[in-house]
Amino acid sequence: MDASRGCWDSSFIEDDLPQMDGTCDACEPDEPQSAVWMCTLCHFAFCSSHADKHSQSTGHQLQPYSSPDPQAECGPLKDCQVSENAAEGAEATSNDEHKPAKRDTVTVERLKCKEHGQEGSLYCKHDQRIICVLCAVQGEHREHEIITLKEAYLWQKSKEGIDLLERTHEISEKIKAKWISPDMSVEELEQYVNQQFDELHRLVRLEEWRVLHLVDLKEAFLTAQAAEKITEISVHTEKLQEEMDSITQQLSELDQVEQDGVAPMSLAPLLAARPPRPPEALVEPMPLNPDLRLRAANQRRAPEDPSGDEDREDAYIGHAP
Repeated sequence: MDASRGCWDSSFIEDDLPQMDGTCDACEPDEPQSAVWMCTLCHFAFCSSHADKHSQSTGHQLQPYSSPDPQAECGPLKDCQVSENAAEGAEATSNDEHKPAKRDTVTVERLKCKEHGQEGSLYCKHDQRIICVLCAVQGEHREHEIITLKEAYLWQKSKEGIDLLERTHEISEKIKAKWISPDMSVEELEQYVNQQFDELHRLVRLEEWRVLHLVDLKEAFLTAQAAEKITEISVHTEKLQEEMDSITQQLSELDQVEQDGVAPMSLAPLLAARPPRPPEALVEPMPLNPDLRLRAANQRRAPEDPSGDEDREDAYIGHAP
C-alpha cells in the first residue's frame, strides 16, 4: 500500500463506513471521549489526546471536527454536521480530557430520532440509519429508499462480515515483505507500518459498527412489534369494556322495567325477544265420580260388617265356573 492511498484499502470504499457519532474512534467503546479533531486521510475522529498520538505516529494532517469544511472530505455516509450537543461535548472535553462522556445505553432513547424526538420505526437504506416517520415524509430522507426495520435487519444480516483474522494475516505478510526489502528506509517502513495498522483499526471499527448496528435493528423491530401488539390488546380491551358497560346498562334498565312496569323504547327489542315469564300454577279441586266415591266408601267399611262379607261372597259365587 503506497502513501498516496493512505490507510484506505482498495477492496473497501468510503461508502461502507458508518456515520460518525461525534465520539473518538480510538477511545474504548464503553467510555468514548467526544471528537475534537479529524484526520483528512483516515477520516477518523479523535479526542485531543489520541489526535496528538495519531499525528505524531503517522504525520497525517488533522482538522477540527466541528469545522464545516470536513464535509468535502467525508464519505457519503459520514455525518459531518456537528450538533450543538456535540460542540458542547467537545468544549467540555478540551477542559477535562479525562472525564468520560456520558453514553445512553437505554434502547428506546438510543433509537429515537435525534432531530424530531420520535421513535425510530423506519430505515433509510441509502444512509443506513434508523429514522422516524417525519424524516421519511418531510425530512432529509424523503427522496431515499425507505424500508421497514425487519427488512433492514434481514438485509444487514445477509451481508458478509469482515474476516478480521484473514485481513490481519494479510497485513502481517505485507509488513514482513516490506521489512526485508532493501529499498525501504526506516522512515518509509515506519510510515507503512502505521498505515497498515490504521487500516486494521478501520476494519475492526467497521465490523464493530456492523455488529452493533444489527443489534440495534433487532431491538428496534422487536420493540416495534411489541408496541403494535400492546396497541391491539388495548383496543380490544377498550372494545370489551364498552360492551360490558352496555350490557350492564341494559340489565339495569330491565330491572327498572320489572319494578315500574313501563319499558322505554330502547328496550322494546329486548323485551320482545325475552321469553314470557310463566304464571304461577293454580291448584283447582277436581270433581269426583259418584261411583268412585261409593267404591272408596265400601273399601273403608269395617270387617265386622256381615253385609259386606255377603256382598263379597255373592261376587265370588257369580264369577264361579
